Amino acid sequence: MFSMIKLRERSHILLWVLLFFFVASMAVGGLVGGANIMGLIFGGRNIQLNVGSVGNKNITHQRYLGERGIQLNRMRQQGQEIDNRATKNAGDIAWSAIIDRELKDEKIKSLGLEVSLDEIFDFLLNTPPPAFKTALMNAGYFADEKGNFDTESYEETVRTGAMPVVLDPLLMSWENYLRTWLADRKLQYLYNQLGSVSDEDVRRQYVKDSLSCTLDYIYLSISDVPDSVIEISETEIKERYNETKDDIYVTQDTRKTEYALFKPQPATNIKIGNVYLYQDTLDHESKEDKALEEAILFADEAEYSSFSEAVSMFGVEEVETLDIHETFEANSGIPFQMGVLRPAVRFTFDNSIGSISDPITAKNGIAVFHSISENSGGYKPLDEVKESIRRTLIRENKKDYAKSILQNALDETSSWEELASNYPMLQYSSDETGKIGSSFSGIGKSNELTGTVMAMEPGGISGVIETFNAVVILQMTAKDELDNDKYLESYATLRQNMLQAKRALSYTTWLTDARKSIEKEDYRSEVY
Repeated sequence: MFSMIKLRERSHILLWVLLFFFVASMAVGGLVGGANIMGLIFGGRNIQLNVGSVGNKNITHQRYLGERGIQLNRMRQQGQEIDNRATKNAGDIAWSAIIDRELKDEKIKSLGLEVSLDEIFDFLLNTPPPAFKTALMNAGYFADEKGNFDTESYEETVRTGAMPVVLDPLLMSWENYLRTWLADRKLQYLYNQLGSVSDEDVRRQYVKDSLSCTLDYIYLSISDVPDSVIEISETEIKERYNETKDDIYVTQDTRKTEYALFKPQPATNIKIGNVYLYQDTLDHESKEDKALEEAILFADEAEYSSFSEAVSMFGVEEVETLDIHETFEANSGIPFQMGVLRPAVRFTFDNSIGSISDPITAKNGIAVFHSISENSGGYKPLDEVKESIRRTLIRENKKDYAKSILQNALDETSSWEELASNYPMLQYSSDETGKIGSSFSGIGKSNELTGTVMAMEPGGISGVIETFNAVVILQMTAKDELDNDKYLESYATLRQNMLQAKRALSYTTWLTDARKSIEKEDYRSEVY
C-alpha cells in the first residue's frame, strides 16, 4: 500500500522530475518566446512555432509565410493591389494549399506513387516542358541559329550525360518541382480511372434527356402559404435552439474597443475655366499627412490623459464602439468600410485592457483604438435568436402544411380543375409537355419529380411529391416509348461523355471529402 513513508523516500525523485520540467520550460521558453514545455511534451499546441496542424503534422510559421508569399507574388503579377484584404485572402489560399499538399503527400506515400529519378530523367528527355526549354536557352544553351530550341542537340547531350555543370542549380530546381508535379499527376490519373458508368446509368440518362412526357398536375406553391397559418410553440423554439446552438449560436471571446477616426480632407481639383483638369496629388498627400499627424497627437494625448479627454480636446466627432473577435469571420467585427484591419485585431488581443493603439491606417481614414473591456464567449441568448428560429421553423413547416391542404382537398372531389377554382392557393396545369428530366412550369424540378415521372405510365397518378418550391400531384397523359434502335445509336457517345464527366470529378471528389474528414487546427487568427 502506498504510504507517506514511501512518498518521503521517493521525494528526491519527484523533486528532480519537477526541476527538470522547470529548467526545460525556462530554456524552451527563452528560445521560442514563452512556449509551454508541458504543452509541448504532452501534445499541446505552440503558436510561437506553429500556425496550426493538419492531421498529425504541425505547420510552421516559416512554411505558412513562404506559401503566403507565393500567393502574394501571383497577385502582384496579376496587377492586384496588395493591401490588408489581399494579404488576408492570400493567407487563406495558402492555408488551403498547405492542407491539400499534406493530403496529397500522405496519399502518394500510402499508394507508393513516389517519383524516381529515372521517371524525372525520362520526362525531361522525352517531353521537356516549354518553360524548361526557355530556361535552358536563357542560360545560353541549346538554341539554334534561329533562336529556337535545338531538340536534337539537347537529347544527345542528355543521353551522353554531358550536361554542363553550370546548369546543375537549374536541373536541381526542376528535379524538385517535377518530383511533386509528376506524383500529383499519377495520383490524379489513378483516381480518375476509378470513375465508372453502368449500362443502367446510360439508359436512365438517355430517358431523362431524350424522351418527352405530357402531364396534368395540381400543386400548391410554398410561397403562397401565409406565415400566419403556421403555429410554432415556445417549446419547439427552445428544442431547436438546444439542438443547434453548438453549430450556430456560439459566440467568440470579444474585446470591447472604441476608436476615433481621422479622415483626410478631400483633395483639391485644379480648375481652369469651368473644367476640372486633374487632382492635385501633392495636395492629397499633404492632407493625408496632416490626418496622420493629428492621429499621432491624439494617441499621445490619450496615453497621457485619457481617451475621452483626448476626444474632447481634439473635437473628434466620429467615435464608434466595436466588439472585436480574433477569428476571420465577419471581418473580426470591424466595419467592412474600414477594410481588413488585422493590426487592429492584434492590438486589441495582444495588449492589456485600457491600452491605446498607435494610429492604424484603414480604408476610410486613420484610426486610433482604445481597448475597453473583455467578454468571454458562450452562446447567443435564446431571446436574441428566437425570432430567427421561429422563421426557420415556419419555412420548414410550410411544406407539411401544403401537403395536408392538397391531400385533404383531393378527398373532396376528383376534378382537379374544380379544386383549383374552390381553393385559392391551389393551381392546376394541364397538357404540360417536356423532357422527362426537365423543369416544368410552376413546379420546377427535383430528383423526386424526375424519378416519379420515369416510373409512371400514361394514365397513372402519383402521390404527393415535393419540388424545391412546391408540393404537387401528377397525372401522366402521354409518354414517349423508348426506341431501342435510337438508344443504341446514342449509347457509345453518351456513355463516353458520362464517363469523362465522372472521371473528371473522381479526383476532385476525393480531395473535397478528404479536406472535410482530416483533423486540422488553425491558429492563424491568434498571431496574424
